[in-house]
Amino acid sequence: MSRLLTLLRWEATIQFRLGIFYAAAAVAAMWALILIWLPDAGIEPVLVSIHFIDLGVFGFFFMPGIYYLEKGDRVLEGLVVTPLRTWEYLSVKVVVLSVAAFAVGAAVTLIVYGAALNWLWFTIGILAMSYPISLLGFVIAARFNGISEYLVPGALILAILQIPLLTYFDIVPPPLLYILPSGPGMIFLTAAFGSIPLWLLIFALLYTGVLFVAGTRLAQRTLQQVIARQVGG
Repeated sequence: MSRLLTLLRWEATIQFRLGIFYAAAAVAAMWALILIWLPDAGIEPVLVSIHFIDLGVFGFFFMPGIYYLEKGDRVLEGLVVTPLRTWEYLSVKVVVLSVAAFAVGAAVTLIVYGAALNWLWFTIGILAMSYPISLLGFVIAARFNGISEYLVPGALILAILQIPLLTYFDIVPPPLLYILPSGPGMIFLTAAFGSIPLWLLIFALLYTGVLFVAGTRLAQRTLQQVIARQVGG
């Protein structure tokens, strides 16, 4: 446990130096300034939408950015000769990004909406989106040479992941779109600001567990392949 805490502190320091926390704070300030002018009746649906399409998933672009920077600095090759395991390398990055996503989301929510929501489901919802989707961003990024190549396919995939928002506005029947990796996050956010059937919450919890395990393993395998290519090259 002490090892993981040390890694998390070190990773938080790295991301702070990279300016990720400043960027997250700027995004939070921007949305807060926009939302604070909305009438009370219109804040909730817009706030839920912003959490789902932006604040909860900004790791989808920050994670690839970190990857490309460390790849260019040949940090990944150093994993071969260090005791740091690949799953630790990935997990600490995504955990720090997820905590940042929660902090940003909570700050915006408190400023424009207040504290009258279910914070348990809100917290789980942000983590259920940020962790697996950040890992997905890394897996996709590993197939490209730089952030400029990643942006267009990444944006297209992120747009697909945002489709479950249609269920929140009752445009598409709920169960169908929840099979997307972002589906559980939509369920939890809906529960945080309103109510949702118990069976959907149980499904979301189970599916989130599957996404966490499968996402970590897929990202770990991808990282091992990247390291092998770099060392071999």
